[in-house]
Amino acid sequence: MIKIAYITKNGEILANKIKHILDYYFYDNEIYHSRDLTTDGNEKGFIFIMATGIVLRKYIDKIKKDKTKDAFVIVLDELGKNIIPILSNHLGGGNYFSKLIGRELKGNIIFTTATDVNNKVGIDELSNIYFLDVPEKKDILKINKKVLNEKVDLILPSGWKPLKNVLNTYNVEYHNNNYVVVDGDIVLKPKKIVVGIGARKNIKSHKVYWAVKKALYLRDIPVWRVDAFATVDVKKDERGILETAERFKKDLFIFDRGSINEIYNFRDDLTKSDFVFKTIGVYGVSEPVSILGVKKLNDSMNNIGNIKNINIDINRINLILKKFKKNGVSVSISIG
Repeated sequence: MIKIAYITKNGEILANKIKHILDYYFYDNEIYHSRDLTTDGNEKGFIFIMATGIVLRKYIDKIKKDKTKDAFVIVLDELGKNIIPILSNHLGGGNYFSKLIGRELKGNIIFTTATDVNNKVGIDELSNIYFLDVPEKKDILKINKKVLNEKVDLILPSGWKPLKNVLNTYNVEYHNNNYVVVDGDIVLKPKKIVVGIGARKNIKSHKVYWAVKKALYLRDIPVWRVDAFATVDVKKDERGILETAERFKKDLFIFDRGSINEIYNFRDDLTKSDFVFKTIGVYGVSEPVSILGVKKLNDSMNNIGNIKNINIDINRINLILKKFKKNGVSVSISIG
């Protein structure tokens, strides 16, 4: 959840504009007057429309805890002219959301992190844009200081591409291993990314294709970074889904309805539809199958291999795009 807080009437108007932007990109968000704002530690981020001093004095100590886990904090003036990410700019996504908002509001984004003002990609930002494991704090300090003065060696898996300012920051090489190496000895493993798909019967493949493309756009994920697609057993012969997986050259995982229904015993953040349940016997498709897909890939790596052995680890999988619907197709994306 992203919480947007304001004080003045102009701030409320701006808060609603920001909400519209976040809604378009399918990010859960709510608007609060500052007097009603509370923190519970589960927030993805905070957007404050007020003076920076108020945020620092009243809220920041309630939010900051761990550099690698903090929610992002962005501050705007009430007219949206200046957008300032001040906490968890890389790992938490403060810079990403500042750019997202700034692009729509045509506001001035004020970056204060050294790597960003020098057009460099720090290792924490590198892990974000490539969806890698979070680097250790000591490695973040070491590499982010080093890239300001010299190019650092970076080895990417074959088939991956340089993103953003990576070529301006690193000497890029490639290998046939499925992990990233930074500065010769820092190894970052890619997280697994699975796209879950549900669709109406006899759906046309071009509708599935463009729904998936839009979903990947909403989360800034390159197609080559996706590990697999997934759907429910009753859709295993649906040509539109099969042809789309083929077109993207991705494996398509098929999950039975029993495994899908069991997911709802462990997750309370999933969309539930009584209509879908009456139709095919599950409360949803795209969200739970994307989660099961990530679990399947991770279990396979750990030589577990039994998808029915669902346990508490299912809660560690991040549903980064909840059900997105377009032209009779539902798409969700999970990562973990």
